[in-house]
Amino acid sequence: MTTVDVLLLGAAGSIGHQVAWELARQGASLHLAGRRPAPVATVAGEIAGFGGTVDSLALDVTDPAAVRAAVEQVRVVVNTVGPFVRYAPAVLDACLATGVGYVDIANESSAVRGVLDRDAEAKDRGIIAVTGAGFGPAGSESLLLELVAELAETPALVQVATVPANTRVSPGVRDTVAALLPEGATTYVDGVLRRGPFGTGATVLTFGGARRSMLPGPVGDLEAARVVSGAPNVSAYFADPSQRVDGDGFSYSYAEVIAVSGRRLAAQAQVRDGVAAGAAVAAEVARRVLAGASTGAWTPGRLFGAGLFREATGATVTRLAAEVV
Repeated sequence: MTTVDVLLLGAAGSIGHQVAWELARQGASLHLAGRRPAPVATVAGEIAGFGGTVDSLALDVTDPAAVRAAVEQVRVVVNTVGPFVRYAPAVLDACLATGVGYVDIANESSAVRGVLDRDAEAKDRGIIAVTGAGFGPAGSESLLLELVAELAETPALVQVATVPANTRVSPGVRDTVAALLPEGATTYVDGVLRRGPFGTGATVLTFGGARRSMLPGPVGDLEAARVVSGAPNVSAYFADPSQRVDGDGFSYSYAEVIAVSGRRLAAQAQVRDGVAAGAAVAAEVARRVLAGASTGAWTPGRLFGAGLFREATGATVTRLAAEVV
């Protein structure tokens, strides 16, 4: 009989350990897993010291048999191991095979699409699978849900963007960025996925008073925005990694919708720490999956509503004049 609530993959990573603490504060029982046993055991020991129900295990996500054995012991898997396009499919396979819920923080459009494409399988197996439960996709998605509802029609064009508080990135994030770069400037044009040379279609946006060079790319926001809005033309921007900008210390998400008539609506969400916000979203999604929801493959906002992001993170949302052109 399964007694453990969550298997957390990548528990000692830059976001994984924050997700672990968020889950522990919710009272979830935890299996913390990672490739290297010592760092994971350290996180587990810290949580246990504060009264959490937790243990740790060494787990290589490239070992399907080991992953399945670990998945069989829990109710929900929270996956923070990237690049997700490389590692997530096998983990989701194990969840589908065992009837266990799945949550990830993927921020690669192909990885998000890969989970959503398995909606029929998830429904058939009776599981809830949620992808993009991190700061980027979840933040811009929440804004889009509200803007599209106000627009009251399918937008002709959607543009979203995410900017972290600083340019420091973890090794896992660097690996994910490296995996994205070969796909180039990826956008949806008239409903068709188009790719161009990296850097094509760059624009400039203002966040916290600082002007930032933004590049369109195959980030998770792209796929989440397309699914949420139904728009035929979608672009998702991320901060140019070659540009060093001293912002105001906040992280931001931006979304803009444009109707066929030309009517524009735009909004921005602000949080103090994008990593902490992402961890809060992932933990809150896991909590709600444990509580029960509609089976299938989802993005967070489509399953739990536009309010999820603000409820999880305390983000400040501001309406803006549309800026992207």
